[in-house]
Amino acid sequence: MKINTRSITLAATLAALCCVTGLLPYVFFLPVAVAATTLSVGITAFVGLAFGAVSIAYSFLMPTSFVAAAFIEAPYIAILPRVAAALGCIGFYRLLTRLAKPQRYAAKFACVSGAAAVGSILNTVFVVGLFALVLPDLTAGATTVWVAIPTMLINGAIECACMAALAPPVTLTLDKVVFKRGTGRLAPEKTPVASDDKNDNGEQSE
Repeated sequence: MKINTRSITLAATLAALCCVTGLLPYVFFLPVAVAATTLSVGITAFVGLAFGAVSIAYSFLMPTSFVAAAFIEAPYIAILPRVAAALGCIGFYRLLTRLAKPQRYAAKFACVSGAAAVGSILNTVFVVGLFALVLPDLTAGATTVWVAIPTMLINGAIECACMAALAPPVTLTLDKVVFKRGTGRLAPEKTPVASDDKNDNGEQSE
């Protein structure tokens, strides 16, 4: 998909939407999943970067949780996993659509759902993994990293289910309404059939 004004506007909207989803449980990854299934690699990475930046901002605004304390201690843990998860999500999505070549709505729904779920899993695994590797001794209040990790994994599993259910309707609606194709990257675009340049009288048509 070519980068144009419409895709840039949608990318900015999704990046701003991270500020809203960041305040809601289990849907923070939704803008990234939608970007990965509608936009280009570069723009998807940008939305992933915005996701990480918003995480850091909220950690300073609401520094009450273990995750917030960890992001303040090592801000790159909020950035690198989110960009990597965004790229993993779009890579898996493109692989699915290339293999499945979905045409029906149900098949398209399944491709988006699977990619969104994988992206959410990657986000959780990368963040939790870096917590364990980089900040094994971090303590926030009475919570240690080894106490926080099981909770993060449970929350990640719930988020994964939410992404699998919520991302497809948003993506397929944007693909049909905003891009006005109804297919997007979900199926190969049809090549327009060349029309006859002359009319029945042999005259050149306008």
